[in-house]
Amino acid sequence: MKIGSPGKIVVSGLAAGLASFIVGSALYMNPLVSAVYSTATFTCSKQMGSFGGLGNWLMLMLAGGLFSTVFLALLYAHAEKGIGIRPAWKKGLFFGVLTWLAFSLPKAYYAWLMYDYPDVLLVIETVNGLAGGIVAG
Repeated sequence: MKIGSPGKIVVSGLAAGLASFIVGSALYMNPLVSAVYSTATFTCSKQMGSFGGLGNWLMLMLAGGLFSTVFLALLYAHAEKGIGIRPAWKKGLFFGVLTWLAFSLPKAYYAWLMYDYPDVLLVIETVNGLAGGIVAG
């Protein structure tokens, strides 16, 4: 099994992470979703001020997203030959949905079970997670 160069994998992961961050930011910061978040009550969430404000919080979100997409790019580089789907964009779509099923969906399910978190926000975050998975895939 031939795997792409480490540099290419990292660059691919960073590009996917940046694209996913941009799409996620547009989905979460649009006026409709922002209005839902502004009216929701959270009993245990950290405020952005505890990270030094919105700018620092966004940079931490970006860093975490880039780390995870570089990891997923490495995983994809090892697994893509075993995904018997053509063309490449369909293979990427399949991988993105698969990662959503493996990570975002269980996270939302357990949050629903364990936390007093507004259902509408769980739905928004689960749908946005699917969009991010598709973009990153």
